[in-house]
Amino acid sequence: MATAFNSIPTRKYAIPCPPTCHATAAKPANDNTSAAWVDDPRARMLLASCVANPPLSEWKRSVYTMTTDEWFEYTGYRAEALDAIRMAHGQRVLQAYHTIGDAAYPAYAAWCSEPDVTAAIADAVNAVREG
Repeated sequence: MATAFNSIPTRKYAIPCPPTCHATAAKPANDNTSAAWVDDPRARMLLASCVANPPLSEWKRSVYTMTTDEWFEYTGYRAEALDAIRMAHGQRVLQAYHTIGDAAYPAYAAWCSEPDVTAAIADAVNAVREG
């Protein structure tokens, strides 16, 4: 995908980047702004380990005045590490939206529609079962 000089490539959308960010900010080796958070190499390794040996899980419950919410969630250090990767990716696209404006919103909207940690682990396990 060809992008302009002042943009950072992403999966479907380009996040415009001020020209100064190319000269002043060095990209870390694990920076993966060109794909979804599940495409990050660290996330792929953690998801592969979750497929081989699924993490602990539990049902969570939250009770409000007249409402009870229940949800299934994976727990443990691997789920927490995956959540940290997911949130770091989201923070980058949100920061780009705050810095640049509406031109960067589609990338943030795409991140919002990506799976959360529990869904990503379930998708990885199901892909191995089906494949």
